[in-house]
This record gives sequence, C-alpha cells and structure tokens, in this order.
Amino acid sequence: MVDLYHARVLDSRPEAEAQVFLTLEVRKEVWTAHRLPAQYVDLVLGEMEPWHGTVANRPGRETFDFIIKDVGERSHEIASLKAGDEILTSLPQGPGFPALAHRGHNLILIASGVAICAMRPVIEEILLDRGEWGRVQVLYGERTDVRFAFVEERERWRESGIEVYLSASRPGEGTYWRGHVGYVQDHLLELVPDMHGTVAFIAGRNDMIEGVRRALGMLGLPENRVLLNYEIKRKENDQTHSEAERRK
Repeated sequence: MVDLYHARVLDSRPEAEAQVFLTLEVRKEVWTAHRLPAQYVDLVLGEMEPWHGTVANRPGRETFDFIIKDVGERSHEIASLKAGDEILTSLPQGPGFPALAHRGHNLILIASGVAICAMRPVIEEILLDRGEWGRVQVLYGERTDVRFAFVEERERWRESGIEVYLSASRPGEGTYWRGHVGYVQDHLLELVPDMHGTVAFIAGRNDMIEGVRRALGMLGLPENRVLLNYEIKRKENDQTHSEAERRK
C-alpha cells in the first residue's frame, strides 16, 4: 500500500452539474513530489478504498485542486467534504503530461468528462509562456451543456490564443446547446487539424481514448506522439469507472 498523508479541505464548491471543485492543503512532501501536469493521487476517506483523482493544477503549488464527479459512494463522500475537513492523500503518481518537453510543438489536448482536470494544468503551464508552443487546440467532451467545467477559465484560455472546441454527446438531456453534437473523436475528424509538428495528449475513459487514437491515426499522427497520463496497469480500474458512468 502506498504511503498516505493528511490533507485539509480549503474549499469545496459546485463546479457543474454533479461536479464539485475541491481544493486541498497538502503537506510539503506531497506538493514537492508533484513533478508533471496531470499526475494523479489516491484519496482515502475513512475505511473506503482509494479514489483516484487527477491533480487539476500545475506543479509548484502548495494546494491541490480536483473536480469530483458525484457518482457512487466513494466519490459522493469526497464531494460532500467541507472546508476544514481532513482526508488522506498519496504522493502524486503516474507519468503526467511532459508539456515542457514539447515546447515548440503544436499540441492537441483531448479530454472527456472530469478528465478535463488533466488538461487544466497543462494549459496553466502553457500560459506561463504562451509563445513557447505553437498552435494549441483543446477538444473537450461532455454529455450536456450543464456539465462543462471551468466556464470562466475557458474564456481566458481563448483570450490567450488557445482554441477550445466543445462537444456534447447527449445535448437533449441538458438545457440548450448550439455547439457540436457527438463525441470528441468525431469533432476531431471534422476539424482535420494539421498533424505536422503536433503532439496529442488524451485523457478520459478507455473507450473514448481508443476512439481518439483511431481518429488521430486516420489523420496521420504517429502513435509515439500520442500520450496518456496514466500507466496501462490502471486500465482495469478505469474500465470499472467507465462502466459505472455508463450505468448512471
């Protein structure tokens, strides 16, 4: 079992439908071990099994942000935490996304659902020195319009020259949607981005990742320029979460 460290809730607030934005104050040995954007931690509350959460802020901060999707017993317990409550966290894990290693490239950042947490820290790194990267495109998919997170931040991303494309797969379950209808991989094929000098970062459910990989291959992007933020050994756990989401 991995080592766990006490953390304290600084803020907890609604972010989108069935989503809570959580900020934790973590110990120095935890935040200094945060090396790359989109690494994840195990969060443990009481006797429950660890919950995997992607850190939604860039390395170097003494706090960790998360979006908690309020689905299932474990995530509901975490989503219900209030300021001052305590929880246990592991050190950051996983390969993350090596954004700094790809300066000078075009980036395509593709995420669905709360996996947008993996792209927010990459974008924060880029915005520190926007001129170090070429074209940056974000493709972000959700079920409905009311589930898209980071509404105000997305406007700032656009103002800084980052292209943001939204796709709603089930817009009829939301309120009013005039954007792209379908999945991010479909939107990708419609956009037909230039793959010359491009690297793609992908985060989401396994079925979405496989669909995006196929689309990128059709567009001519080599597999060695398609990166994930988790090790293959997490695939079984991710599939379990995917099945839970589809049943909801």
